[in-house]
Amino acid sequence: MINVASLIHRLRTVPERSKAKAWVAEVDGRVVGRVDCFLSLFETESRIALVPVAVREEHRGRGIGSALYEIGLTHARSIGAEQLLVSFHENAAGVAFARSRGFEQVRAETESSLDPRRVQQLPPEGVDLRPLTAADPRDAYDVDMEATADMPSTEPFEGMAYEEWEGHVLRHPLFTAAGSFLAFVDGEAAALSLLTADAESGRAMNWMTGTRRAYRGRGLALAVKLASIHWAAANGITRMFTYNDATNAPMLAVNRRLGYEPLGRRVELLKEGTASSQAQPAPAR
Repeated sequence: MINVASLIHRLRTVPERSKAKAWVAEVDGRVVGRVDCFLSLFETESRIALVPVAVREEHRGRGIGSALYEIGLTHARSIGAEQLLVSFHENAAGVAFARSRGFEQVRAETESSLDPRRVQQLPPEGVDLRPLTAADPRDAYDVDMEATADMPSTEPFEGMAYEEWEGHVLRHPLFTAAGSFLAFVDGEAAALSLLTADAESGRAMNWMTGTRRAYRGRGLALAVKLASIHWAAANGITRMFTYNDATNAPMLAVNRRLGYEPLGRRVELLKEGTASSQAQPAPAR
């Protein structure tokens, strides 16, 4: 889920070490495509560059995506990238575009959604649940760092400084502290669900749900997720989205029990090296 403010925020909060740049393509004064290029956000000595290319559907097949990709590729070489990574909602044209340039799929996420107003299940009694408006954000940071370190990822995760996390998460224009919840066990922060929400569109996203290692297997991830869902239902949200690694069976099972419906997959494709492909260009996604 993204809007103009959140896109600008994302670009502004990319760490300087990632050497990020972004370009757009215009037709008759209207932006019809864009490419970003930056080194991994979570590894200080990263040699993986993300090079996402996007072109509006009605302008595909005209070479715009190919031109944007070459611009991003040039920047990737200039910042010392040794691998290239792209991620997008799976579609035939996008996959063909990436594969023709030497990319191979390495990971996939399942995208799901539900209407929070239809969820009747309540968080289990006895769980100490607190919205982030009533908790120390550093507790949320600690849970996020430990849980994220164990999540499947193409990019190595070395963590991030609290100040970077604060800027990336707490200052995100759509971040909703009142709808984000921590679960505590004996006073210790154990599980976390982060929520972004857009009241205007009635949409929200489970940004991240995770549990610290010592507290897994107790249903705490379900508890914090249910707390966020019920907050959303009570605050005008009619559709919630979430992404989970396709191999994360426990969380996918939680989603099924809650009534999430699969919408498709988000795929990651990786390319070794930064050589330009000589293959015929495929339509830009």
